[in-house]
Amino acid sequence: MFPLLIVALSLAAGDAAPPLPTLELLRRPPAFERAQMVPRNRPTVVEFWATWCAPCVEQIPRWNALAERFKGRIEFIAITADDPDTVASFLKKRPMAGWIALDSDGTVHSAYAVASLPDTFLVDSHGVVRGVTTFSQLRDVDLESLAADRKFEPPPPPGSG
Repeated sequence: MFPLLIVALSLAAGDAAPPLPTLELLRRPPAFERAQMVPRNRPTVVEFWATWCAPCVEQIPRWNALAERFKGRIEFIAITADDPDTVASFLKKRPMAGWIALDSDGTVHSAYAVASLPDTFLVDSHGVVRGVTTFSQLRDVDLESLAADRKFEPPPPPGSG
């Protein structure tokens, strides 16, 4: 019975993306320096990561390249539950593009039903989850479709099918 409960609570393509109001924003892109929260109504890549997560850290160069390539068309937000000092120190050594946010109380991790790291959610401009995958599985064509508001079928995370 318990595994069924987990499946029932997981966020999937077609679900409404939970809002991100409880996040503490450590860094915003320059165009949003005064923003109090991540803007809605914009295509967004929501990445749950941690400073101690080797697969998360491995993807940072690709994250930065894609955030630059899709600048102005897709928002990239990296969400961690690590403490602020650890994240600030980490980012000095390994800068990340886009939004960097803390989910200190785990509310957003719970709302997105994050079970492991890294975990990537593609959210369209209407606030609908279009895909749940990992950043390493994410294809450029998926991001082009997300930016253009076209339907697409991103690959599932490894081990989910």
